[in-house]
Amino acid sequence: MSSGSPDNTNNSTSNDLLKYNSLTMAQIDAAYAKNEIPINLLPADKHPYWNNVPTGRTTIEDAQQLEYDEHHIDLIADQEIDDFELDYDPFDNGTASNSNKNRGLIKGNITSDGIIDDDFESELGGHEPTDLQDTEDADYQLMTKISEYRIIECCGDDKFGRKTIVFSACRLPNQDDIRNSEFKTVAKFRECLFKYFLRAFDQYVDMDYVLIYFHYGLRSYNRPSYGWLMQCYLKIDRKYKKNLKALYLVHPTTWIKFFWPVIRPFISVKFSRKVTYINRLSQLEEYVHLDNIRIPDEVKSCDPVGPLEISKNQTRPTTKFHVSLQFILENEPGEVIPLVVRQTIDFIKNFGLNEPGIFRRSALVSLTKQVQTKYNEGQPVVFEQYGDVHLAACILKTFLRDLSEPLMTYRLYPELLGLSGTLKRPDQVDIIRDLIVEKLPTQNYNVLKYLIEFLNLASNYSNTNLMTTSNLAIVFGPNLAWAEDVQMNSLANYSLINTFTEILIARYTELFLK
Repeated sequence: MSSGSPDNTNNSTSNDLLKYNSLTMAQIDAAYAKNEIPINLLPADKHPYWNNVPTGRTTIEDAQQLEYDEHHIDLIADQEIDDFELDYDPFDNGTASNSNKNRGLIKGNITSDGIIDDDFESELGGHEPTDLQDTEDADYQLMTKISEYRIIECCGDDKFGRKTIVFSACRLPNQDDIRNSEFKTVAKFRECLFKYFLRAFDQYVDMDYVLIYFHYGLRSYNRPSYGWLMQCYLKIDRKYKKNLKALYLVHPTTWIKFFWPVIRPFISVKFSRKVTYINRLSQLEEYVHLDNIRIPDEVKSCDPVGPLEISKNQTRPTTKFHVSLQFILENEPGEVIPLVVRQTIDFIKNFGLNEPGIFRRSALVSLTKQVQTKYNEGQPVVFEQYGDVHLAACILKTFLRDLSEPLMTYRLYPELLGLSGTLKRPDQVDIIRDLIVEKLPTQNYNVLKYLIEFLNLASNYSNTNLMTTSNLAIVFGPNLAWAEDVQMNSLANYSLINTFTEILIARYTELFLK
């Protein structure tokens, strides 16, 4: 057969893939620098396409390297990766010995498609939960600086009651800028970034959560090394992977296509199935509240398409989600507490107060949508038929978050933040009582009182359900109050709202039973 035949061409391609997939991390980076890897295997930021970008290019259609797997087909490496030489710790600045080489990669069962199964995660070492406010940590000031970059942020709950964490690649600083900053070295910056992530978000990943990764803006001058990313993945506690329910890769490029097969042999089967490719910001609207996410301007400039809007003319009188509390009560004559709130709380009182992790675990997305649709169409909902207290808990959380205006109202949000200096004062109860009694609309106050009474009851069962007043506040705080201006929904403000909510729950009797 001639050398130009398809068979020979395919063999040549397979040999090339095997050759490049077997390179070490250092060899891969060196090969990129010398342009020794074929263009079709280069990451997007190294592709010649980016060397000749027209100055007027702003939309996704113009970005030819953008890839989107509309059918969610898994990207599978053609050959096994033999050796990544992960022989360093991201925190030792290159001083780790070779004795640690490939540590953590030898455990677990190999599936038929060459992926390590979930069991290997139990072999990974975890970390002790730590507090971001630990001022005795030598890197405390540097971690505070990390927060100013807004690379990683918490953005409340998604549409299915799961905490939402956002990672924006465009906010990773230029490595030259890092060297000229107080971090001095790129290694130190990455160490503090990883430590900041663990400390700031440890409380949120104790419950089900989703991660949104904005890939746009990742370039050669701010891209972390493959080895460092793999080391971070191996170092994080198992709960970070287990409780992650969805990973949304927004605006994926050929860099993602190259990197995914590289790491896939080292991640769990379940983890790989949680990945969803998002080609448009408007597509995120199906899963999360876009008005609650501080999307970087760089990302919005490349994808200016806004979220899909639902015509208000289509709103039925029976609608319970994505409408105002006033609208709901107007269409439930004689009721003080909305039907959704009454039914979910009654069901949890009867069957879920002793359920470990109640409010932390999410329900099946399909069932959540089904129940929401039934409520919106005025159909009866009987939670006993589903037999899942987590479904009722999820519906309660999503109901609160889907209100067109938060229960604590937009108007009171600045005043809630203004309480930061009074939350530790002896007269905190009087100050908070005056705020919620005098300034909160009567309808909102009645629902808040009903809800907090229930949460106070749930906290009394914390020995079995593990939901202390603090844990309940972390869950419900962002669902009770958020800013109309998305830029105000920061991690620091969420912390204040959570503290306020914890006081409501812990001191319910003093605040509401006057």
